[in-house]
Amino acid sequence: MTGVWISDPIFWLIALPALAVSGLLMQMVLSLFRCCASFTLRGKPIQLKWWMIPATSCLYCLVWGMAIAYAVFFTP
Repeated sequence: MTGVWISDPIFWLIALPALAVSGLLMQMVLSLFRCCASFTLRGKPIQLKWWMIPATSCLYCLVWGMAIAYAVFFTP
């Protein structure tokens, strides 16, 4: 793997949603320390359910895993 993967547009098509999921997961975890345990998504407050953080964590691992696998195995 060389430094070419950083300029590959297909990598960024995979990595940008991964960055969005990372931000959402961070917002969910930080909302646990507020009084209501709610976070905002598109301006609407959303109450956390028990399954939201584990599901987002799995999605986080899946999407970042795809980005890393593409960078390692499919770039010249």
